[in-house]
Amino acid sequence: MNRIVVILLALTLLSAQAQNTSDVYSTAKRPRALALIGDRYHSPVYIRDGLAPALVRENIPVTFIEEVTALNAEALKSHQLLIILRDGMNWPNGYDKPHVQWMTDAQQKAIWDFVQEGGGFLALHNAQGIYPPGGLYYKLFGGDYGGHPPPYVFTIRVENKNHPIAAGVEDFEIFDEQHTVKYYLDREHLLLRSLAKDNLAAEAGWWREVGKGRFCYLAPGHTTEALTHPMMQRLIRNSVRWLLRTDERGAR
Repeated sequence: MNRIVVILLALTLLSAQAQNTSDVYSTAKRPRALALIGDRYHSPVYIRDGLAPALVRENIPVTFIEEVTALNAEALKSHQLLIILRDGMNWPNGYDKPHVQWMTDAQQKAIWDFVQEGGGFLALHNAQGIYPPGGLYYKLFGGDYGGHPPPYVFTIRVENKNHPIAAGVEDFEIFDEQHTVKYYLDREHLLLRSLAKDNLAAEAGWWREVGKGRFCYLAPGHTTEALTHPMMQRLIRNSVRWLLRTDERGAR
C-alpha cells in the first residue's frame, strides 16, 4: 500500500512539473522587443546572452540589432518594447580619432513618439551616456551621463520596495562600473541606488510614465557578472512586465 502511495505521489509531482502554469505561455500573441546592443566598450555577445534568459522566461520575442541606423520609426511600429544597452558614440574614423554622436533628431523623435503612444522603453547601463544634449532622448530619460570609476565591487540598494519593478528584489553586491548618473526626477520615481565602499553613491534605477507609455532605467550591466546576477535578472523581468503592463492586462 505504501509503495502504491509513493508511486502515485511521484507521478503527481512529475505531472505538476510538466505543466507550465505561467500566463505568459498561454498565448502566441506576445509583445515583441527590439534591443539595440553593443558598442566600443561593450560586446553585443555578452549583452545578448545576458538579456536572453530574462526575456525567454517572460516569453518575449526579441530582435537584437547592432546597427544604429536600424533603430527608426518604421522598426518600432512592429514592437511594443525597446531595449538599449549601448552608448551614444560611434567611431567612423577609428578609435584614435574623435567620436561622433550617432543618434539623429529623427531617431530621438521616433523613440519619444514610441513611448508617448504607449510603448515601453528599458534603458540599461550606459544607455544614458553621450547622447545629443538638450534633445528629446534626454528629456524622456530624466537623467544624463555622469561618468564612472573603473569596475569594482559595490552594492545596489533597493530604495522603493513597493514598486512592481522591485518585487522580490533584495540589496545585492556586484562587480561592475558604478555610473554616477545625473538624476533629474523626484524621489518618488527612484528605484535603486548604488553604494561603494568609499561612500560614493549614485542613483542606479528609476521609472516614469510619459504619455501613454512607460520608461525604466537600470544602471548595472557593464560586466557579465552584473547582467546575469539573479537580482538583476529579476529586475529585468519585473521591468519588462511593468513596461508592457502584462501583469495588469494580460498578454497583448
